[in-house]
Amino acid sequence: MNPNKENLWGIVLAGGEGTRLRNYVTQIYGYPRPKQYCTFVGSRSMVQHTVDRLAFLIPYDKMMMIANTSHSEFIKEEFGEYPEVNIVEQPCMRETSAGLLLPLSKIHHNNPNSTIVMFPSDHFILEEEKFMGYVDQAVNFVENNPSKIVLLGVDATRFETGYGWIEKGESYSNDFSDVKKFWEKPGTITTKILIEKKCLINTFVLIGKSKTIIDCMKECIPSLIKSFDSIGVHIGSEYEHVMTKRFFRYLPSFNFSKSVLEKITNQLVVLNVKGVNWNDWGEEDRLIEDLELLKYLLPNKEVKYRVDKKNPVIQRDLRTGKINSSYNHLAEANRFATSSQLITFHQAFK
Repeated sequence: MNPNKENLWGIVLAGGEGTRLRNYVTQIYGYPRPKQYCTFVGSRSMVQHTVDRLAFLIPYDKMMMIANTSHSEFIKEEFGEYPEVNIVEQPCMRETSAGLLLPLSKIHHNNPNSTIVMFPSDHFILEEEKFMGYVDQAVNFVENNPSKIVLLGVDATRFETGYGWIEKGESYSNDFSDVKKFWEKPGTITTKILIEKKCLINTFVLIGKSKTIIDCMKECIPSLIKSFDSIGVHIGSEYEHVMTKRFFRYLPSFNFSKSVLEKITNQLVVLNVKGVNWNDWGEEDRLIEDLELLKYLLPNKEVKYRVDKKNPVIQRDLRTGKINSSYNHLAEANRFATSSQLITFHQAFK
């Protein structure tokens, strides 16, 4: 799809423990499996969906996935069919900045001119090919503007304080805009204002040159870069693994959004993604709402989740395994669904 593939690499962030979904996942699997290794729709886990999504643009052997050493059994289970994907294990969690810096440094060591496409591993994207078309546009933009970092933003469809938000500044062509201000998980009052101002939700899908991202981290979190030197000088050598295992645990923890992105808005550009159903499945309420909707939009896909007894609409369809087209689902949704579910049902039947 993109002629600049030679320098294009993908990074998948899969180091989380999924604590916010732990109780929900335990109901399904019987044990607290990290959410990125869970299958909620179809036959692939969330992280498998993520690497397959990246494969629209990037070969598997040019992807690096950062994962926890403690998840090794899940990694073997999930990636037996993906031997080309490069798994980078972090000995422990040290927040998103250190988790990104490790694979980023490995890629930059091998290719100083590399362009990075970074994806979290817990997102749901219904129109994947269309979304990756926007990523392709962002890659082209970065090739022409190497000092810029592009974030993909989506229009707000719900009231949500758990996202990062982006206020657009001066517009370029083709839905690109400067970033006027960046908020990471604002409070209730601020979120209302951001929605009124038509700010975008940050998907945390990021595209930039490896050098530019590293330089921004040097500027914003120099203590992490300095601490990482004990590992970085051994990247690409026979001592890399043992030095990572020895020193990674001592790295300071910095949230990448708050510690870096909020401080470099002058280098950020946002691309407004339109016509794509996107969500971050890090929260139980978001996941359940989307899974309920998917039972209607994708009736032939297996949707694996536990339902509450207060949702007879969904319970009936899960029992039968299909949707009765003669039944007035919208009417029944109006009778039984909660207010948040009503919004989901009405959007599905517009």
